[in-house]
Amino acid sequence: MLSGDLGRLLDELSFARCASCASLVAIDGRRDPELLEEVYRTLPDSYWSRLNPQTNFGRVIDRHLSQRRDGGDLWDIGCGSGHLLESLENRWTKHGIEPGIRAVALANQRGLEVQAGTAGALGLNRVADAALMIDVVEHLADPVTELRAVAEMLRPGGVLIVFTGAADAWTARVAGSLWYYLHCIGHVSVFSRVGLVAMLIKLGFTNVQTHRVEHPGGVGTAKWLRRIGGNGMRRVLGRPPAAMHYYRDHQLVVASKPR
Repeated sequence: MLSGDLGRLLDELSFARCASCASLVAIDGRRDPELLEEVYRTLPDSYWSRLNPQTNFGRVIDRHLSQRRDGGDLWDIGCGSGHLLESLENRWTKHGIEPGIRAVALANQRGLEVQAGTAGALGLNRVADAALMIDVVEHLADPVTELRAVAEMLRPGGVLIVFTGAADAWTARVAGSLWYYLHCIGHVSVFSRVGLVAMLIKLGFTNVQTHRVEHPGGVGTAKWLRRIGGNGMRRVLGRPPAAMHYYRDHQLVVASKPR
């Protein structure tokens, strides 16, 4: 539950689209770091307990990791209360970083090694053979600075996996302002595939590959189409349309740090 002031911002969310790469950047009050910090401070335990509980998604991440690394130190940046981290294979020595204080406490209670903060604030150097940023970069007002800090965390030859929405996905384009992704108060940087790959290359990553991977909370074709039809009926009846579910609108990008 958001406070009244934060809740009112949900009616004021607005984005600007980059003319060259089609990424979206919030141009409203969410770009205030103090506001974002308040959002994370006020999230209840129930929010963290529901975050990324799907073990099948962990198998997807493990499969992509195994194509480049066969174990070592893995750091999940923005790991929440550690559900995804916990589901990964035990060939990894698992660590986490999370700015949400309650989430860190919940993860530590389950025996996970999770530190409070961000990669930029902790300033770790060459501690990771693999790093994950799952549903994280969209929450960053300055993603370049945080990704640079993650690159510093990686040892030479380390692998980075980023999972986030894709602003240039055709379903996101069809949904337009109704795309649910744009109605999350913490989402401030929504990358296109081109934009995210270009940023990682600029930061020195190599062998950058992008894949379309469904969000664990996404829906199937039939449900997505029903929402389009339902919104058409709502317009006829003079009712506001409903937000469009996640559907074929996420990207998983795998990159390596040069040896």
